[in-house]
Amino acid sequence: MTETKPTSFARGVPAEQANGFYGIEDELIADPSTQVTAIVTYEVDEIVHKELAGEQYPVVKIRHLEPLRDEKSIAAAVKLRDAAYKKRTGENALDLPEVDE
Repeated sequence: MTETKPTSFARGVPAEQANGFYGIEDELIADPSTQVTAIVTYEVDEIVHKELAGEQYPVVKIRHLEPLRDEKSIAAAVKLRDAAYKKRTGENALDLPEVDE
């Protein structure tokens, strides 16, 4: 019997056209305490099967990464994230600083 292990994440990020973090380096350096809320799209890159260990797990990679820049979009994303977290875990969302802003 094969046991399914947690999802693994491939290294690396998408190219510039699908990576909104390009061009905001100076902003991040100027305020390294900044937390960035982003929309991320992943795709399955491979499914690893370890026959001898009796394990398998998916490896996903980032397909598109887009940081949100305005308060309205961030608030909407945080609301969606919190609702998804509660649906998945049955618990209230984690206390994350961007919610307090």
